[in-house]
Amino acid sequence: MTTSTHSTPHAPTGSVFVQSFSTRDLPARDQFEAWRSLLSGTIDLLPTPATSESFAVEFSSWTFGNIILTRTLYSDTPARHWRHRPRSFLDHWCVVSARSYPRRGGDYLAAARPNISFRSLALPFEGQAEDTEVLTLFLPRDFCRNERDDLEQAHALDINPQLGALLAGYMDNLARQLPHIPPAHAQDLAAATRALVAACVVPRAARAEAAEASLASLLIDRARLVVRQNMASPEFGPEQLARLMAMSRSKLYRLFESTGGVAHFINRERLREAYRRLSSHRDSPSIHIIGNEVGFVDHSTFSRAFRREFGHSPSEARERSLAQLSAAPFDLRTPEAGPADAGHEA
Repeated sequence: MTTSTHSTPHAPTGSVFVQSFSTRDLPARDQFEAWRSLLSGTIDLLPTPATSESFAVEFSSWTFGNIILTRTLYSDTPARHWRHRPRSFLDHWCVVSARSYPRRGGDYLAAARPNISFRSLALPFEGQAEDTEVLTLFLPRDFCRNERDDLEQAHALDINPQLGALLAGYMDNLARQLPHIPPAHAQDLAAATRALVAACVVPRAARAEAAEASLASLLIDRARLVVRQNMASPEFGPEQLARLMAMSRSKLYRLFESTGGVAHFINRERLREAYRRLSSHRDSPSIHIIGNEVGFVDHSTFSRAFRREFGHSPSEARERSLAQLSAAPFDLRTPEAGPADAGHEA
């Protein structure tokens, strides 16, 4: 992995400062030295025999509050070898999330799970890598004042894999959303980012237990979203969920062990979505179509599973919903008219 940074001017408090850089428009012979010069404030990028070739890099940087996030995309560049400068102007901690996008037939394939690490720019470090995408969060030395001693011990240590997956996903979302974040939200976003990084990297038992509980809840919510996005496919099951969650099957099974297992979770989400659609009164399709839409090919299998889950059949669920609608007070407003429309004059 590589740590990407540059001499960033101080952004005004409460703002989001953006900077970008690319070597693509430079002659191939000049690309490596241009990139090396940009990084020279914090790391020394060491030449290799292959660096005389093209070195296409695209770089973006966002400063929000007292945090910097950088995103570096390498395109067909050779392996990189670097070391931290011992007296860098940027005396920060950094969280690095690096991944590779393998290529086949000229097209990029799905990326492997990112490799995430936590390091101090003030301490010696040397490494090499061929990663395709590198996200780096730079945090000030005192970003977690009460845990300074623990942070010193965390330099270059492995982060808990599940916490690392959460942090890497958060960094991915930051890179996508920061270009659209209003400056007024920069400080709040920086505070939330500092708290999440501290929860993931500070090796303290009480903090780790609290983070694990929060992580389990977040992972279940994420699994629920993935299931809902894929439930129309009858073949969708635990193996596909584990792959889309970037988790091993054993970890996924442990996550749902106390609630009946992964297959039970997926089936329950299918049935809950079917119940929601059956209770909808606007252009609700047939029961058979709803069953197909949530992944049940056979109508009788759908009906039996529905009855086991809710104690009555899909048709009874629809009849109950219609009966409740009939018993509700009659409202002259059209379904499209909300509360704000009721008193509006033409």
